[in-house]
Amino acid sequence: MWLSFLAWLEQVGSWLLVGVFSAAFVAVVVLIVWKIENRIVAIILTAAGSIAGSILCTIPLISTVNLLTEAKAKSLAISEKREELKSLKLQVENESLKKDNLELETKNLNQILTIGNLNNEIDLLKSAQVSMNSLNKICELALLETQLKQTDVHKEQIDTKEGAGVFADRIDNEILVITTHDINAKYGVDLKDVTIKEDSDRVLHVSGIKSKYIGSDKNISDTKLSEIRQVEYKQSKDKRDFLQSNVKVLTDTQSLQRATNYARQYETQFQNRLSLGQESNFLDDAVVKLAQNFITVTLAPLKQEIVFDSQKVEGVPILDYLNEKIKSKQNEIDSVKNKS
Repeated sequence: MWLSFLAWLEQVGSWLLVGVFSAAFVAVVVLIVWKIENRIVAIILTAAGSIAGSILCTIPLISTVNLLTEAKAKSLAISEKREELKSLKLQVENESLKKDNLELETKNLNQILTIGNLNNEIDLLKSAQVSMNSLNKICELALLETQLKQTDVHKEQIDTKEGAGVFADRIDNEILVITTHDINAKYGVDLKDVTIKEDSDRVLHVSGIKSKYIGSDKNISDTKLSEIRQVEYKQSKDKRDFLQSNVKVLTDTQSLQRATNYARQYETQFQNRLSLGQESNFLDDAVVKLAQNFITVTLAPLKQEIVFDSQKVEGVPILDYLNEKIKSKQNEIDSVKNKS
């Protein structure tokens, strides 16, 4: 636009200059001609001077027209460049917008995937939590069931009497009890004793896993024999030893009741040993291994290394730890949502 205006001004100026110059040239020719007496020659000179003046004066005009044409061409080229720049700018803006949209879509997709993964982890942890809550009501996790069949024989001296009489130098009273056991025993761990501690490297240290007798759906004890036997001894000839000479079962009411009481006492002792796991020490390693496998699967959603310590490590109960982890995962979801 500015170049066109300048060209127009230059064109107008050129026309004015041509007019002035032509008029001046013609005036000079006329003055010269008027001094010539021959009129024909004067007229011819006047015409020739006018033509020459016109030709000379058209040179700036032609130059001006060329300049105007060139200016218009430059203006058109500049306009085309401006249109190209405008189109390029639009293209860049569109590409930038597409890039922003792609980044936004990618961000939204990542957010959706992150929230989905966290929700899946929470679901798995809640499932483990439900299992733990159910187990926590009885505080025990049964992991292994086995059938125990065994026979216990108890034979011990309960009292003695030396210098008993003519037929014996010593009389011992012995109790003999034979009992069979048929048990479907269940073993596991007490969840109250299991604790978790997370170290600075996010490694989970689990401790407190001990084999425990949980119970049984069959526990049959049968006393095959319970009696008090009177054993008579005679002293050897060298007086160094007592040799057994006679055995007699006491069948009086007092002795029978006494034998029954001993049988009950032995049964109670057996059941106590059973509940303490002392009758199945050979199963301890198997039960601990099963417990470790169960806890490993339960804590798998955390995707952390798990170390089982044989020694007790101060930590939090496993159920409390799961509750804290669920809260932590929910906080992560809220944090991701707030960033959107």
